[in-house]
Amino acid sequence: VDININEIVPSTEDIILSQGIPKGSVIKENIKKLLDDSLSLFLTEAHPFCIIREISENDFGEIFIGEGTNEEEAPLKEIYPQADHLELFAVTMGSGISERITELFNCSDFAIGSMLDSVASLAADKSVALLEKHVTKKLIEKKMTRNSSMVLSYSPGYCGWHISAQKKLFLYLHPEQIGISLNESYLMTPLKSVTGVLINGNKNIHNFENSFSFCYNCKAQSCIERKERILSH
Repeated sequence: VDININEIVPSTEDIILSQGIPKGSVIKENIKKLLDDSLSLFLTEAHPFCIIREISENDFGEIFIGEGTNEEEAPLKEIYPQADHLELFAVTMGSGISERITELFNCSDFAIGSMLDSVASLAADKSVALLEKHVTKKLIEKKMTRNSSMVLSYSPGYCGWHISAQKKLFLYLHPEQIGISLNESYLMTPLKSVTGVLINGNKNIHNFENSFSFCYNCKAQSCIERKERILSH
């Protein structure tokens, strides 16, 4: 899947919020300069790539199990068997942007390094949202979806789905084709990369309460934003 870099550039508001600056704050000139410089660096250094592949429910079941270390109550355990369509995905911002961020931190340019790190992370998230739209459009064109259907992504390492599932996901999808590798700790290189599964099904299958034991230690709490999307769909 081709990703237009201009479509994944994060908004100024999102970047500012990711830096811990409260919404509505007066942004000083030095922060504006850092913001402009980080966006310029991102557009120069980032080279997004993506790969997706359809997968059957049975085959995904093997990937979901991974090394057998998922939480017993992982929501995805109940969600994927109700899906109408499943696709694995891998997306990366490329090695150049990760190397530039590391270089900035190594040179003690922490301000611009931190800002660029946020820009790249937000862009990776926007790329996944773009893939959700891509699969939705494809399924509509093939008349393989319903009015009540919705495509959402899920990634190893979140919501009780253990990160060790990356191993089987990589064996099936082969993200090395777009330059992503996996180490023994299941971490990806380049760092600004995301893998997971895109699930299409009735929007209600995606709606679950964030009251699991692992929710209390979750810093992302991205399910709150996802719930808002489900309710407004």
